Amino acid sequence: MTPTPTPNGALPRTATRLLLAERVVGPLRPEHFHRETVPLAPPAAGEVLVGNRFMAVDPAIRGRMDHTAGPGWAYLPGEPIGAVTVGEVLASAAGEVPVGARVLSFLGFRDYATVPASDVEVIDPLLGDRPIEDGLTVLGNPGLTAWVGVRQVGQVRAGETVLVSGASGGIGSLAGQIARLAGARVIGSAGSDEKARWLVDELGFAASYNYRAEDPDEALARLAPDGIDVYFDNTGGPQLAAAIGRLRRRGRVALCGAVSGYDSGGSPLHLSNVSDLVRGGLTIQGYVVTDYRDTWPAGTGELQEWLRRGELRAPHTVVDGLDRAPEALAQILRPGSSHTGKMLVRLT
Repeated sequence: MTPTPTPNGALPRTATRLLLAERVVGPLRPEHFHRETVPLAPPAAGEVLVGNRFMAVDPAIRGRMDHTAGPGWAYLPGEPIGAVTVGEVLASAAGEVPVGARVLSFLGFRDYATVPASDVEVIDPLLGDRPIEDGLTVLGNPGLTAWVGVRQVGQVRAGETVLVSGASGGIGSLAGQIARLAGARVIGSAGSDEKARWLVDELGFAASYNYRAEDPDEALARLAPDGIDVYFDNTGGPQLAAAIGRLRRRGRVALCGAVSGYDSGGSPLHLSNVSDLVRGGLTIQGYVVTDYRDTWPAGTGELQEWLRRGELRAPHTVVDGLDRAPEALAQILRPGSSHTGKMLVRLT
């Protein structure tokens, strides 16, 4: 099949990508990345050439770069670094994926790629008239991860009190809004006074606090004197310990992430009395969104409807240029970083 070119006939001939230069020990640094430019072939039969528009910057990327990451999970020196991307098909030799289609893929830290059509997912029916970056925010993995944690794992019900840590981030900001839409009273923790105010003023949280300025135990005693029913955890560490201590009977914890330890060798949790979990009838459950594929259609339907009605926002922060991707990854791992919502890198 002859490739169908872009409308102006001009296709890129090279692609730029970032590789892992060395396994990471300690905080992420620029020298952990290696930039290279490689030839870009036009698509052969069954292939498409994709121009990546946006790349999602996820804390889990840092974990796969770490020197302690195990086989099958770790990125190795000299390997491309993976990340979820959205882009547009610039040329196609696959009839099922036409030129101009908006596609979701795992093409990572790179601007262009020629890949089998089976490696991309056309998301135009999902997006409709929404911006392409929504495929990496509310209608992508962050939205579904938040929805699964709140609806399936946390089983949040109207009238309950829900605490969300990392609430100003890509998943936490959506989890708090979804819990609010379920009828819960939502408290969020964030790493600055400005972010804490943003949660209340912009996203409709009932209350918030700056975990860097106020001890989590004291904040929860002040904001939830009668306890909390559900804790949606993005951070691990001291915030998780404090939340467990404030759970009401039959309380639930949805363990989504532990970003507090990704760049420092782990996120320890010290429980003073495990028997309290038994007496309280508490449930603490870690999860990954791919274990809940059968619920994705329901989740996507709810997310789309909330967007249509203007009840759900898709906050995100954008930095421009592939060369700034390492900076963006380091920023989301840094306590007190300035970004809100999902961190995206605009590529082409």
